Amino acid sequence: MSGATLDPAELRRQRKARRAGEAGGNGVPARREESAPEQVVAQGRPQPMIRPDDLPEVVDAPDAVGPLTEDERERWELCQRSFAQYQQAWWVAARALDIALRGRLWRADYETAAAFIGGVAGMSTSNAYRQIAGAEVAALLASPASIEHESNDLSRMRDSAGAGLRISQRAAEALGPIREDYGPELAADAYRAVAEVTGRDTVSQRLITGVVQQLPRREDEDLDQGVLLGRVRALAAGEAERAADAAAGDPVQALREYVAVARRFASDTRGLSRAYQRAAAVNPRRAQQLAERLHGHMERATGNFPDA
Repeated sequence: MSGATLDPAELRRQRKARRAGEAGGNGVPARREESAPEQVVAQGRPQPMIRPDDLPEVVDAPDAVGPLTEDERERWELCQRSFAQYQQAWWVAARALDIALRGRLWRADYETAAAFIGGVAGMSTSNAYRQIAGAEVAALLASPASIEHESNDLSRMRDSAGAGLRISQRAAEALGPIREDYGPELAADAYRAVAEVTGRDTVSQRLITGVVQQLPRREDEDLDQGVLLGRVRALAAGEAERAADAAAGDPVQALREYVAVARRFASDTRGLSRAYQRAAAVNPRRAQQLAERLHGHMERATGNFPDA
């Protein structure tokens, strides 16, 4: 066996050669032990890092049962190696989770999908699917943007094309409303816009949440890409200013935070009347109870308003 560590491309090449030999292509079956990746691990040689391009395409196999095929075993081993890199690249592991779940590759070692998720990632099924959704945005951010969205400055365009952006799992999940309404590409563009406005390579989940909470949902106001990104930039600038004021101990920061809460509340109440009408059509009594509770909250909030 060669002393070199097998990379995914070489592993696939050797597997194809072995399958050809087992099928009688050259009359001599390939020796399985010569290319088995587990021997590389057993001898203590480090495996090369899985890159996004090394992962196979997702294949839906909702009815898959029985032992894994040779191709499935290859995909399963690549997924397992990605799980081991979870701490280094959460979104690569999340993408591997997606591949293993949708292709039912987990059936090789687990009885159920839930057992597989718990055993590999130590998380709930709902959390796993949130990570999978966020990973799609993270993968887009990891690759350089092809368009500079705000400036035609050539130096800035060269800088933005040189490397992708990193995003935390929590920040990716905070982009959920934009991703759900407009798709992962625009969610990634929104993150890039916030990063540019704030001058940061990595934007915190708190800042992303502060911006996203102030955006209307698409069912309430359908924005085109330019308008949406313009609002994202303006909101990001405001959030960054408030954070700077807080860090400097500005005495009006507390009041500014209350104003931000009121603005987010006002934005979140778009569609409230329609929601009440829909609920009342189904269950009038329960809708009335909730409306009365809402009025109580509003009365308390109004009582807290300053006399100014």
